[in-house]
Amino acid sequence: MKKLSALALILIFSFSYAQVSEFQKADSRYERKIKSLYKKYPKPNDERTKQEWLLTEEKISAYKNALEKISEEEKKTMTDVPPPAAPRITKEAEYETGKASFQKLLNEAVDLTFLNFAVNPYKITLKFTLDSKGNVFNARVKGNNEDVNAFIEAAFYRIKDKGKWKPAESNGKPVLSVVSLLLQLNFSKK
Repeated sequence: MKKLSALALILIFSFSYAQVSEFQKADSRYERKIKSLYKKYPKPNDERTKQEWLLTEEKISAYKNALEKISEEEKKTMTDVPPPAAPRITKEAEYETGKASFQKLLNEAVDLTFLNFAVNPYKITLKFTLDSKGNVFNARVKGNNEDVNAFIEAAFYRIKDKGKWKPAESNGKPVLSVVSLLLQLNFSKK
């Protein structure tokens, strides 16, 4: 059983790293293409604006595809199966350095400058499943803009290994739970 758990953790780590690199590839591809576009059209014009938007849509699509792959892989690696009746939670799950620290880390990981998005504060609900070992699965972001939500969700996956979540407890024993956080993120133009 321990070998199986260790194997699952190794697979989760390697898959998580591979997915983060998918986000990095999308970022790199976008930056390379946007630089080329700005060389071709140094001054703003209709064609440059149209091409910028197409590149932005391409980046959004790449992020959403990577998030779909993460979701599919997470379904395959879930180790905890919820019991038929969910146990009564006596202690809620928490981030090791606190909610404010987590929110700051997430806010810093989100880069929306290319979207010219400036709704401050942007209110979201972040939900994810936390297993009894502190592993995060099935993260979902709900807010007013689907594209912005995808980038926030991607940022969550980028930072998920930068800190630990302490699982919820039922009578002193760690249990599977769904964490739901209401957050306000602020986006500044760089």
